[in-house]
Amino acid sequence: MKQNSFSATTARARQRGVSLVIALIALVAMTIAGLALIRAVDSTNVISGNLAFRQASLNATDVGVETALTTLGTVVTTSLDANYPASCAAGACNYYPTMQVIDAVGMPTSIDWALVPTTVVDSSYSVQYVIDRLCTGPTPVTDIATKCMNLSNTTSGSKKSGAVSFTSATQVYYRSTVRVTGPRNTVSMVQTLYAR
Repeated sequence: MKQNSFSATTARARQRGVSLVIALIALVAMTIAGLALIRAVDSTNVISGNLAFRQASLNATDVGVETALTTLGTVVTTSLDANYPASCAAGACNYYPTMQVIDAVGMPTSIDWALVPTTVVDSSYSVQYVIDRLCTGPTPVTDIATKCMNLSNTTSGSKKSGAVSFTSATQVYYRSTVRVTGPRNTVSMVQTLYAR
């Protein structure tokens, strides 16, 4: 009888030890799962932040497009066949009278963005722009019809049947490339075509 009691006590003691080991394993597994969850949430926050910065820098390109359009008005009346500003070095100008060489994705390769003038927006976004006239050949470009991409002599003002027909002067195309650098080295580039 005494031996049966001893044997039952030993068995209970062994069971308590097994429960402790199982509890420790479960605790370690839950800790690892908790750390993985924290890491996943942290990564999601970083990705969301990067997307927000990218979208904000894309929105800031509107400033560059508007500034480029304003500058184009000045350039067309003052220095159409010369780089602008007048004393800028090659690769550091805001305007080029001829088409610049582009890479596979359509971005000008001759531009040194470190030298192009910068406008700061909201103290976080650096906006730069470059305009190139879509003409080829040496300057001054005198043969607009064959040397430039142009919208020549539109013969009708509307495609509607019976609409009034207009005749327009030849308009030359200009390409503006806007680059915005934002927080976390976010870079957005946008190109716009103007006909003028």
